[in-house]
Amino acid sequence: MNDPRPNFDDDDWVGEPPEGRHTREQSNPGFWAGQRPLVVGLFWMGLLVLAVVVLLLAL
Repeated sequence: MNDPRPNFDDDDWVGEPPEGRHTREQSNPGFWAGQRPLVVGLFWMGLLVLAVVVLLLAL
């Protein structure tokens, strides 16, 4: 049977990753802990829901 797909797996590569290497001094593991997108998103969703409720009650 002739399979047109390549006969290799991208997960089997060895060597340096495409994003490069970072030393321990360059890394900042606490970076993502400081991000709060969920809290900000919930705030704006709540504000939108509140605005819709106020508009519906005003009609």
